Amino acid sequence: MKDFLDRQPTKAGRRKLTYGDGTSEFVTVEMADEPTREGTPLNREAFMALQGFQETKTVFNDDGSITETNEKGETLVTVFDADGSITKTFTNVEGVSISLKTTFQEDGSIAESFV
Repeated sequence: MKDFLDRQPTKAGRRKLTYGDGTSEFVTVEMADEPTREGTPLNREAFMALQGFQETKTVFNDDGSITETNEKGETLVTVFDADGSITKTFTNVEGVSISLKTTFQEDGSIAESFV
């Protein structure tokens, strides 16, 4: 595990340019790419969530599956499959899903694949 910390600048966006001749100047850099979507910020919250550290509501469903819902309304559903494998499906707020199947091999190893 790694505890990620957010950078706390006193002058956000400020950069120092040093030229080949040794002279330098300070500039402020800002994004100007006109995105159609901002994207996920790379900050402490995002990196800690990658490690499983985020607030969720967990429900044990009648069918034996488990549903975890985070504060954004995104879900992670864990299903214990009849063949002994486990399938986890993450669905984001836009309805886009990705599933990971974990299979336990006869030799004791574990295989994971996207389904």
